[in-house]
Amino acid sequence: WLKRAAQGARGGGGADRARGAAACRRAGKAMTTGTAELEHFIGYGGKHANTVRYHPLRVETLIYTAAAAIIIEDVNDPHKQEFLRGHDAEVSAFDVSANGKLLASGQMGSPGRKGAVAPVVVWDFDNRQMYTEFSGLAHSVLCVRFSPDGRFLVATGANQMLFVWDVSTGEVVYSRRTESPCFMAVWGPMEAPSGNSRHPSYQLCTTFDSQVLVHQMIFDIRSMCYTMTSDPVQFPSTGLQRKHICGLVRDGYLLTGTAAGEMCIFSLTAKVYRTAVQICNNGVTSLTMSGDILYTAGGDGRVKALRGNDTHWDTLAENVLEGDIGSLTASADGHELVAGTRNGKLWRLLSSDLSATLQAATHTDEVTDIAFGKSSDAVCTCSRAGEVYLLDLSDYMPLASCPSKSAARSVVISASTAEVIAGYDDGFVRAWPERGRSRNGRQATLWELQAHRGGVTCVRESPDYIVTGGNDGAVRFWHRTTRELLTTFTNHRKPVADLLIDQALPNVAHSGSEDKLVVSYDLKLNKPSVQHFSQHSNITGLSQRKDKDKEVVSSSLDGKILFWDVDYADPTGCLESPPGATLRLRCVEVSPSGRYIAAGAEDAMLYIYDLASCRCIQQCEGHSGEVTKVRWSPDQKQLVTAGKDGCVVVWNFFEV
Repeated sequence: WLKRAAQGARGGGGADRARGAAACRRAGKAMTTGTAELEHFIGYGGKHANTVRYHPLRVETLIYTAAAAIIIEDVNDPHKQEFLRGHDAEVSAFDVSANGKLLASGQMGSPGRKGAVAPVVVWDFDNRQMYTEFSGLAHSVLCVRFSPDGRFLVATGANQMLFVWDVSTGEVVYSRRTESPCFMAVWGPMEAPSGNSRHPSYQLCTTFDSQVLVHQMIFDIRSMCYTMTSDPVQFPSTGLQRKHICGLVRDGYLLTGTAAGEMCIFSLTAKVYRTAVQICNNGVTSLTMSGDILYTAGGDGRVKALRGNDTHWDTLAENVLEGDIGSLTASADGHELVAGTRNGKLWRLLSSDLSATLQAATHTDEVTDIAFGKSSDAVCTCSRAGEVYLLDLSDYMPLASCPSKSAARSVVISASTAEVIAGYDDGFVRAWPERGRSRNGRQATLWELQAHRGGVTCVRESPDYIVTGGNDGAVRFWHRTTRELLTTFTNHRKPVADLLIDQALPNVAHSGSEDKLVVSYDLKLNKPSVQHFSQHSNITGLSQRKDKDKEVVSSSLDGKILFWDVDYADPTGCLESPPGATLRLRCVEVSPSGRYIAAGAEDAMLYIYDLASCRCIQQCEGHSGEVTKVRWSPDQKQLVTAGKDGCVVVWNFFEV
């Protein structure tokens, strides 16, 4: 009926199209259908400092940010994840109240709201839902912190605004525009009510490049509200110009980590600078306390355990992790720490000796491609940051990693050899062994070839040849064993968006591009066998049906999924966008059974179509940026999607 519908669209035929659609609906009523549910979110990224927190009361609960979402995870079971969604841009700062009942998160400037506003959202942790939202900050939220009792929340923004809100009432207690951005605000201890007052007093510290302020927040009986007074901390006569990144208050002292790699110590009683202790290079990025031990993290990957007070501190243990550390947090029982690094990895450390084991590895930039091999147990992903990971889907840990300085655009797991083959922006195609590690934990390159001048956009492989597409619009075929160039085709006028090796005819390959062309090449004849043109559809992805016609399936920026047959110049069928939706599709994949089609769109949604009913059966929300790739596992039990937000999302798929 798809062919009849397409022919009707070209020459009238509305009755044929209506009869075909009605037949599909009748058939779909008696059949099972599929459904997808989000199984796991891989996307810490490590872009923002201090965005990893252990729950203050639940020992095994870790909370961290992943693009615009907040992940609540069991550190001992990666399959136990929950998600908080309410932001439309990356979460740049967050905090957990001391009693663990509230979370606060602030984001980067909203791409869809005027003025790049950056709201702060307060979450009810127990009910996993939004409690309230505060506004006033813009471009980026730099810091959010709860008061010790969780009643007040301080937040600072890149627009140089500082706010203190009453969480229970939503009122603004204090606000002002500062001379420079405030990257760190931290609460001191509460003071019990005195005299006739029934309200406790609060202490708040804020830091700036050349100034540290100590604020007292006291309830004024006359105005029946809290008022704030501020006093500067006295610096040495020579001055102290520092960027304070993180901090905490302990035993009457303010401890701050600076971009110079020092820990500055201030007496809050005397309001005076005491000393600076050199901790590391490249900045002290995080401080956390557990008992009487202070743990520090640095931009050089150094973690230290310190004990001391005032101007004297002793180092108890030390370790150096792979990559700059952006976050460090201690578990509720003090037995473990988790460190988040700028290269997208989470590490678990024993607090006794700071020995570390890898907890998770994620991409740090847009994920550009996904590939399965013969097995459904492992998946390979690559990113614009040059990272290539082979992930074990049982625990989501990397089996192999292949980093590169150039952006990786496409990846494939060889069906004939145990190789991972990737194409890069520098124009090279490189291959690594699928399993096994070198001494430094990275895969050794097996071979490489320079395929395109303007960068490789796509690579696919068969037992006989490798086919590559480039930014130059060329499609090139290479001998599988010798890797000699066999032939080049230049039918496309724009970069090649996707390539497909035909399932029925291994000597035939297909290419698609945003120049609206789908081209089929016959390697035996050494020429293009057919060139399809879609007048309104910029092609973004290719797949192939599994039924007897083996039609090529394409996704396009007009939201249509088109079907192409080598015997017809025009599309032989079309799946439209869901009613009421205007989609820009970025990728498409037909399921192994041939019944379902999954497509990713620029609206960050995954759409699943059922070819038995010829309609969209599910819209799946997971990513916070456009979905760049989607792949089915060979056993059809899972879907894996990649996003521009740098996240990889694993979905379980069921037929019910």
